[in-house]
Amino acid sequence: MEEKLKKLTALGVYLKKIGAKASRIKDVAEVDPKSISLLSTNEKRTIYADEFYKIIYVAHQQTGLSENEFNIAIDAIFPNRVKVNLLKEFDDYSPEGKFFKKYTQQQSEIESKLKIPNAKISKYFGDKGKKALAVEIITFAEAIGLNVLQTFKEIYGPIKIANNSLPDLNNINDRTNKIYQYISAYNNMDVENITIDFADNVIFQNIINGEQTMYLKGIKEFKKQATEALSCFSEREQVIESITHNYSSTDISIAYRAIAAMDFPNGLKKGDEINLQGKSIFEFSAEGKIIRLTDIS
Repeated sequence: MEEKLKKLTALGVYLKKIGAKASRIKDVAEVDPKSISLLSTNEKRTIYADEFYKIIYVAHQQTGLSENEFNIAIDAIFPNRVKVNLLKEFDDYSPEGKFFKKYTQQQSEIESKLKIPNAKISKYFGDKGKKALAVEIITFAEAIGLNVLQTFKEIYGPIKIANNSLPDLNNINDRTNKIYQYISAYNNMDVENITIDFADNVIFQNIINGEQTMYLKGIKEFKKQATEALSCFSEREQVIESITHNYSSTDISIAYRAIAAMDFPNGLKKGDEINLQGKSIFEFSAEGKIIRLTDIS
């Protein structure tokens, strides 16, 4: 297993980690599965922007991950990309000046700061067939403060995911019961019953403002963290506001309320009340076990 993992590219490792299948992605993304295979195993294969956008967006949809995780994929696949703020030197400008500078900087300066080959950007102006590298679009969008996923959507258009494949009614009822069981146990601070329907290799992620703040793998690691968290709150409650069933996952929108039982480093004091709106995504195995839980707020 370790030997096989060594042969995978960063894209390949990421797709394997989230359980994405090239054969399923190609049906929606219109990317040849052979290309996905090469991108997953050959370090010399260039990842173009349109390919990256289609592959990751569809892979996330098919594995029950939200759009908020697009930036997590970027960090996993391009961890060493250039990170520059092209607007930092204009902090003293007026709002109008900043706006114009955002879109009128010299090409040579942008290329130099983002380590794009000299005069390469010009080639995209005169050649309709010239394709940009994924990392070039990503670094430029980040450098001028744009939302990267929205930038890809603007360039290549939205990807429509067919949503006509749902589990049968028995599975939907089973999932709903298990989610309500989880929420009830969570509110009662009952760790054993929180995890009663979890798979042994369950993955848990917590995402706040688009940033991953926690990643756990395995039911033992989850139980350990869940037990430690009990001392943080004297009261806590999740209330389900809506449920959306997808092919292999179910999303719930929740209202969260808690009372802090201790002082926190972020300034929250013992006795303070917390009120949040969030979303939880439960991904299920074919056997009906919860194999992935993602909390987003």
